[in-house]
Amino acid sequence: MILFTDYRQFVAEDWELVSVTAFMLGATPVIWFRCEPLISYTAVFLLFFIISVCVIRLIMLLAQKWIIGEETICWMRGVISQETDFIELYRIVDYKESQSFLQRLMGIKTVTVYSTDRSDSVIEIKGVPAKEDVVGYIREHVEKCKIDKKIYEITNN
Repeated sequence: MILFTDYRQFVAEDWELVSVTAFMLGATPVIWFRCEPLISYTAVFLLFFIISVCVIRLIMLLAQKWIIGEETICWMRGVISQETDFIELYRIVDYKESQSFLQRLMGIKTVTVYSTDRSDSVIEIKGVPAKEDVVGYIREHVEKCKIDKKIYEITNN
């Protein structure tokens, strides 16, 4: 299973930046025609700066990919340089699905995976379509992997 971050996650995560951009898109033409040149040029510069920040944040968010395989979860991210983390499925101990208010409105969710891995004990898979049963898929592969590797959980209840 290959998962990419949905573009709607950008709005859910950076709604303040999106709101400021929308405001500046509406205000800049008014400022351009009604204010002094210095203020007009400043508003245009600010608008282009905010749009640039939005585009960069969106590209960075969309440049993430998760590959859930038979034995590992691979998390790839990066635009210019790329970083890849691997988590062995037999190390996964728990899962969680969560949705913020904006994620619920947009039909996406965040899947959190907890593991005993030292470098990546918590991984958040953000922007997953809400209808996608990622936890069920991971759980199935985790159990199969633990049986194949003869790993048993001992609890002290």
